[in-house]
Amino acid sequence: MDLFAYAELGADGHELPRGPYVVIDLETTGLFPAEDRIVEIAMARVEDDRIVEEWATLIDPGRDPGPTFLHHISQDMVTGAPTFRDIAGEILARLDGTIVVAHNAAFEEGFLAAELARLPIEVPPIPAFCTLRIAREVLASPNYRLATCCEVCGIDLRDAHTALGDVRATAELLPRLVAAAPTLRYPVTPTALPRLRRLAGPRTRVTRLRKGQDGWIRSIVTKLPVSMSDHDPIGAQPYLDYLTEALADGRLTGDKARRLGRLAGRAGLGAEQVRELHLRFLDGLRDAALGSGVLTQPEQLRLTTIARLLDVPDYFADLTPDLPAQPTGTGPRVWCSPHVPRQTRVRLEDAGYQLATNLTRSVAAAVLADTDVRLPQARRAGQLGARLVPLNDVDTFLDGGVEVIHERDRLPAPTAPPGWYPDPTGRHVYRFWDGSAWTDRVSPGGTAIFTDPLR
Repeated sequence: MDLFAYAELGADGHELPRGPYVVIDLETTGLFPAEDRIVEIAMARVEDDRIVEEWATLIDPGRDPGPTFLHHISQDMVTGAPTFRDIAGEILARLDGTIVVAHNAAFEEGFLAAELARLPIEVPPIPAFCTLRIAREVLASPNYRLATCCEVCGIDLRDAHTALGDVRATAELLPRLVAAAPTLRYPVTPTALPRLRRLAGPRTRVTRLRKGQDGWIRSIVTKLPVSMSDHDPIGAQPYLDYLTEALADGRLTGDKARRLGRLAGRAGLGAEQVRELHLRFLDGLRDAALGSGVLTQPEQLRLTTIARLLDVPDYFADLTPDLPAQPTGTGPRVWCSPHVPRQTRVRLEDAGYQLATNLTRSVAAAVLADTDVRLPQARRAGQLGARLVPLNDVDTFLDGGVEVIHERDRLPAPTAPPGWYPDPTGRHVYRFWDGSAWTDRVSPGGTAIFTDPLR
């Protein structure tokens, strides 16, 4: 029995809703399903004419990867990647209850059917929309290759002959063809597919990086799937370790970017996960720079340079270099936004508070002028758990004092035996719970353990 059941114009059959669709594309070791194997698959779920989810992985074919000059997949890239058996359950789960879409879908059908037969797994027919077939019916084009169809429709095909690049282009082409084919009918309806356990995580890839006008990091994240929530978080530690080394001199070269791309792929990361790692890295730099209580101008310049290289240029916009003068108070630390009047700052110091130049976790309260509530610093104060005090409430604040809530007291307290659990501060992968409280012992994964005191 065929794996795909294709939609046709004006045929008898079922008129299905417009989605959900799953667009797929494969890269293979050759053209013959009986003897060649899949080396990469990308899938994008399309709802309401837009991509809502992406997933991609390299696949170890158990042989040489074939035409590397075409798909740019080397033996080193697939060595250690999941096999088709490892991720067959993930593929079927993503196709379950959907309409599968591909350009020249017979190619994808042949290879998927051959791989499933080797396991062996029987799959009922899946409703399929072949953009090549339908384009021939509704699109005026000199030929119907994907690149030509995209050119005719004004679609920018980037990263051709990568599974993810072709999937994104096909997903853009899909709604234009659907709109031009109102009499489309399918021979079958979406049905439940076999459920299999996933045996290994994905491995993504980054190829053909270009710095361009947007920089190396933007190039890396645009070549990764939007999000890969099933990646291995411990496997991401080598990426963070090398990021520290790569940015130590305040420069990011093409060679460094390509190595970061390889490490991101080996960890199975998506763009969202890479950005999250960058923010965790920048937060670590913030804590280190502010740990002494004084931020110098060279330190601020270094922070802003690294944030710019990581494509978040305003991440440290809330930081201001410290002046030589030190706070005179001995009480809790309070930060004042730029338009808080000098007389208010004097009143706070007279009441015994320390005036903080920058926001850190030790700041107990932030006094905000009306014109400053939308500043990055105001958002940062809320994220750090500082009490937000409007300028017109300073009298009440001074009368009542400030209750200092320490970070340790703000963290969720699980009902769990002693052991290593995901770090609730988000600064590390794991933190040790002693059965009654979170401790200062943390780990990035593996056997490494170090200390990060809670405040």
